[in-house]
Amino acid sequence: MKLQSTPPIPASDRQSPPAVLTLGPASCDAAILAQLLPVAERFRLNSAHLDPGGLVGWLDRLEALFEAEGRSVPVVVDLQGAKMRIGRFPSIPRLPGRVELVPGDRSERADTIPVPHPGLFRHAAPGDRLFLNDARVELEIERVGDERIGARTVRNGPLEASKGINRAPHPLPFEALSDRDASMIDASIGRPFVEYALSFVRSAQDAGLLRPRLGGHRLIAKLERTEAIAHVREIDAAFDESWLCRGDLGAQAGVGELGPIQRRIATLIPSLRNPCYLAGQVLEHMTHFPEPTRSEVVHLYEVARSGFAGVVLSDETAIGRHVAEVAGFLARAAPEE
Repeated sequence: MKLQSTPPIPASDRQSPPAVLTLGPASCDAAILAQLLPVAERFRLNSAHLDPGGLVGWLDRLEALFEAEGRSVPVVVDLQGAKMRIGRFPSIPRLPGRVELVPGDRSERADTIPVPHPGLFRHAAPGDRLFLNDARVELEIERVGDERIGARTVRNGPLEASKGINRAPHPLPFEALSDRDASMIDASIGRPFVEYALSFVRSAQDAGLLRPRLGGHRLIAKLERTEAIAHVREIDAAFDESWLCRGDLGAQAGVGELGPIQRRIATLIPSLRNPCYLAGQVLEHMTHFPEPTRSEVVHLYEVARSGFAGVVLSDETAIGRHVAEVAGFLARAAPEE
C-alpha cells in the first residue's frame, strides 16, 4: 500500500494566540526587550513589585524602545485592587508550624508575616483559610487578637516578600481605591499607550471605582475570585476586557475546579462583547527550562481555538531563566506571513 504524505499544516492552524508579556528583572535588558517586542501583543507591568518611581522608569525605558524600534504596543499596568500581598519578608523554603500575621510592611522573622492590609484584621475569623504564594502555602487561622492573627501551617512551601495572600472562600471586598493604586495611576496616566488591569474583581460595580480616574484609558477585569465567575456577563459589559487568571482562582475555587470553570468561560465567550484572555502558568515549564512541554504546546493550540483572544505570560518572561527562548518559541509559533 502506498502511504499518502501528510499535507502541510495551514499557517492559520499553526498560529498561537496573541501574548501579553509580563516584564520584570529577567527582561529589563535592552537586548531582551528588543527580542520580546516583535512577539508581544502587549507588555504588562505588575505594580505590586514597583513603586511609582520604578513604574516611571519602566515606562521611560519602553518609550525609548518603541522609538528606537519604530513599533509600539500597549502597556498594561496591573493594579492590586482587592488583592492582598505580604510586606517585606525573608525568602524562606518553608514556614514554621505556627506563625503570626501582623499589620505592617516589614518583618525579619520567619514566624511573623507582615500584612499591610488593615481589612484582613477586621474581617478574619478563627477557622478561615489563608492562601499564600498561589496556594503553595496554606494557613488556618486559630485566633484573632488586637492587630495580631495566629495561624497554623496546613500546607507548607516557599515564601518571600510581596507574595499574594488571600482569604478563602471569600476574599476581602474592593471598597475603595488604595493610596498605592492611586499613586500608580498618577505616575502613568499621562502615557497614551498605558492600559490598566484590576485584580480580584468581584462585580461590575468595581469598574465604577476606577473609571473616573482613568480618563478614557482601557480597563481590564482580572477574574480571580469565584464570585466573579457568576457575573461574567455583567463584568464584561462594565470593563473593556477580561482575563481568566488561574493562579489565585485556583486557590479560591480549588485546583480541581479550574477545568470546569475554564470550560464554562469558553462557552460564554461567543456571547461576550469584549475579548477574554487566559492567564496562569501558560508556559510555566519555560520559567526553568528552554523549551515548553508538549502538553503546554497542545494546550496553547486548544486555547486559541476555544475562543480566548490571547494568553498572558507572567513568570515566564518576568523572572524566568530563559526569556530569550520564550521569545523564540512565540516567534516560531506565529503564523507565516
